[in-house]
Amino acid sequence: MALAPAYNVMTEDVSAYEITKTPVAVVRGTCDGQVGREALAFAAEATARSSAGFRQLEMPGANHNYFNTQWSPRSGQVAAWDDATHDATHDATHDAAQPGRCTDPGGSPYAPQLTEAAQRRAGAASLVAFLRCHLTDDGSR
Repeated sequence: MALAPAYNVMTEDVSAYEITKTPVAVVRGTCDGQVGREALAFAAEATARSSAGFRQLEMPGANHNYFNTQWSPRSGQVAAWDDATHDATHDATHDAAQPGRCTDPGGSPYAPQLTEAAQRRAGAASLVAFLRCHLTDDGSR
């Protein structure tokens, strides 16, 4: 399972990747300021001939950095930051930032942003469900 997977779209040869016998899941946050939806397409292409299955999930309100404790602001690490897009909205009635809300760089509507802890809990729950499904042959989750 890849949480917020990244690759260099300018230099990676996506045709060089092929996964055929291993179940794969990709989780991308809808507020990921680092990785766009192409990460889902990249994984889907790599598993196109797979007999083991491919799942993709866009996690509402998740950004790129909160899936781990090192890149999250509360870590205190240098360059740890909230990479979600918090641009100001511009319409006839509002011209203000959206505190606690984020948007996909591709233009999705503002949504509540997950906290660092909530995003890690949601990521862990997704990972546990994926592993339970494939390691115990429990397809109900």
